[in-house]
This record gives sequence, structure tokens and C-alpha cells, in this order.
Amino acid sequence: MMTPAPKRSLGITVMPDYAQSEGVDSVLENIVERLGCDVFCTMPSVAERCAERLGMREPPADAGAGLARTLDRPLWGDTALWMRTAPSFIPNPRFYRDTPYAPPEPDALTHREGHIVAQMLSRAKRAGMTTQLQVMAAAPPALRVQQRPDAGTDEPLTVFGTPVRNRVDANVSLASEGLRAYMRALVADLLANYPDCDALRFDWPEYPPYALDSLLFDFSPPAVKRGQELGHDVEAIRARALEGLRKARKQMATKAAAIDAMLRPAGWAADLLAFRSAIVTDYVGALTAIVREVSYGRVGVVMQAFPPPLNRLSGFDFAAVDGVADEIAIKHYTMHWPMIERGYVERLAAVTGVDADAIFTEFHRWLGLNGGATCLDALRYPEPHEPHPADDAALRRTVEIGGGQIQRSRLSVIAHGYGPPDDVERRFRAVLGTPCRNLHLNRYGYLSDEKIARLGAIWREGD
Repeated sequence: MMTPAPKRSLGITVMPDYAQSEGVDSVLENIVERLGCDVFCTMPSVAERCAERLGMREPPADAGAGLARTLDRPLWGDTALWMRTAPSFIPNPRFYRDTPYAPPEPDALTHREGHIVAQMLSRAKRAGMTTQLQVMAAAPPALRVQQRPDAGTDEPLTVFGTPVRNRVDANVSLASEGLRAYMRALVADLLANYPDCDALRFDWPEYPPYALDSLLFDFSPPAVKRGQELGHDVEAIRARALEGLRKARKQMATKAAAIDAMLRPAGWAADLLAFRSAIVTDYVGALTAIVREVSYGRVGVVMQAFPPPLNRLSGFDFAAVDGVADEIAIKHYTMHWPMIERGYVERLAAVTGVDADAIFTEFHRWLGLNGGATCLDALRYPEPHEPHPADDAALRRTVEIGGGQIQRSRLSVIAHGYGPPDDVERRFRAVLGTPCRNLHLNRYGYLSDEKIARLGAIWREGD
């Protein structure tokens, strides 16, 4: 008798703003009836329009690189706007008594609109969907991608003892005991307020490798202490890294081919990456344990991660966390990939004096994600009408590499809806051509009616 194929799943992340703008029933009709989704994810916050620069831009500006980005689905009539957010629930101060980070502050918006998140989860559940809440893994208050208060000694520091300014992410040190105490409080609060939530989805449970300098994290006091507890001689790693960086800079300034060797970590670089990975793996385990303990095992855990080879740089070791979280989701945020590559190339050129085009040749081959870009000038944040340079081979390769290291956790891929319909469809089909059976769409706001119709038809071809 043949073993039946594993059941497929299609999930989607819907910002609560769209339930506020379009209505809960309209959103659910689109994602259940037209798309065919069976996993629903949202966030524990609500929003309202505000004056420019008094809140946050939607879509996010991605440290200025994504200012060309617009929404496909108008939000309160606009495809780009400024808005302010508030928690969708009233935090219980009792949970946060032993944390250094304050809970999110409810206000009139919370009282007026906050009920909509519970309503979304309840109705999605009644529609037969698995329900999830997404939060930021390491950026209190953790409800959305946002800046957080001064982190003090929890600020991640490079091997030079300095922070990295103007980061895309707002993560504090993953080794911080204060962060873990805060996340325990937040998880307890969320599960008390949202009993219809089946799983928590954590974004950026790693050191996001958007900037080259962020690869030199983390030598903050909490990371040094925790690294030593995990068996790493952190000060020796720091000393070897400083010397290795000095030599690498000198070698690269005289021979561009030295870049190739630098991108195949050995010696000091391998030790640094192993230290980062140990901190990340430890934090993924801590987050998972928090959810298990608070929910008595009822609520699942999803960890979102950068794709290979960027996960090696972020510290997210698929094999090491396999079987820890219930699900590991590989992110295909393909508009970020050329931004990351260009940033690395330009930064390396600036610190070494090596010609940027020569660095591009080596780094582009190593990264292997933006095959559609043939030169440095082609690497830029794509505008809404432009196809993404990530080619089908790269999309499939990231899934195959990740899948080869993930055997016990459920593997999923997050396909991003940003971009022109033909390109979104191409990227969606590329993932469907891999053994991965679980897809997740990010986000509803980038899915026009045309995209919903096309992706829904493609998904049903496999039924």
C-alpha cells in the first residue's frame, strides 16, 4: 500500500489593520475562499492613520531602502501612509513585575479597536484554520517591527565594543536575561488574552545579517557571560577576531581574491560564527521552553529564519534547532536580498579600498541568491513593478539546503507577496517545485485581487 503524501498547508500573515480597514469577514473570504489558506496569522496590535513622521510608515521603510515600496491593497484608501499603533490588549502588570522592559502601553485606540484581533482569531478558528500570533523575538515591546527604548547593557556590541547604528532590526542581545524575562511575561499575557491562538510565530530569533558590521555581534556583557557559560572562551574569540580582521583587511587591500577565502570561514571567523550560533540556539531553546511551560504544551512554536547561506551569518543553525521548535520557516523576503548584497559589497569596498566590482564578483558567487543581477548597479531594492533578481534555482536551493538539515521540525517557506504579479507567481511556483509541502504568504497587504486569484488557482492545481 502506498503511503499517502503529507498534507499540504498554505498560511498567510494578515496585519490587523486590514480587518480594521476591510472588515474581518471580507478578509477571511479572500484568504479562505479565494486563496485556500488553512493557517491564519496576525499580530497583537491595532493601528490608525496619523500625520507624517509622527508614527511609523506602512509599508516599513527598511532603513530607508524600501521607501519606494507600496501596498497592493489600499489601507484606509492609501497604498502608503503613516500610522501609529497600540497593543490590541490591556497588559497585566503582574506578569511584568520582574522584567526591566515595560509592557506595551494601551490607550484609547486599544479600547476602541483592540477587540478586532480576538475577533479575527475566533472567526478564523471557526472557519477551520490553524491560528497564530506573530511577535518580534528580541525587540521589546515585540508587537511589531519597531524601534525600542534604549537597551542599555543589552545593546548588541561588535568585537570592537561598539553598537551598529541605523540597523533594520531593533533586536537587543539574545543573551539578555531581561529579554527572556520580558518574553515570558509577554507570552503569558498573550495566551491569557487569546485562548484561540494555536501557535506563536517568532520573527528574527537570530542576529539579522542586514549589515556587514552586524556579523561582528555579539560582545555585549550578557553575551560574553552567556557564551562563557556555554563553553566558549569569548575573550580569546574576540582577540583572534580582532587580529584576523586586521590581517584580512590588509590582504584584501592588496588582493581581491582574498575575499573568496574570507567567505569560507575557518579559524577565527569560524570560531566567531560558532559563538554566535551558540547564543542563537540557546535563545531559540529558551523561547520554545517559555511557550511550552506557559501553555502547558498546548501552543505550538514557529521560528522564522533567514535562508541559506544567510542563516549561517545570522547564527540560526537549522540542524542545531531541528526538533526544538515545532516549525522552522525559511524566509523568502527577496526584495531584501539585493539590498543586503549591495550593502556588504559597498562596506567591504569602503574599509579595504578594493574595487567594488571586484568584490561583487566574489561575493555574488558566494551568496548565490540574486542570480538575476549581473553587476553591482543591478543590486537595489526593487520597486513595486520590478521583478526580483532572486532566480528560481536560488529559491529552490535555499529550500533544499534547509530541508536537508531539518528532519524533526516541520519545514515551511514564507513566500513574499511584494512585487509584480508575474514575478510573485514565478517565486510561488518555484517553491511549489520543491519537496516542501508548507507555504506561508507574507503579507496580505501585498496581495491584490489579481494576485489572490492567480495564487489561489495555482495552489488548487495541487489538490
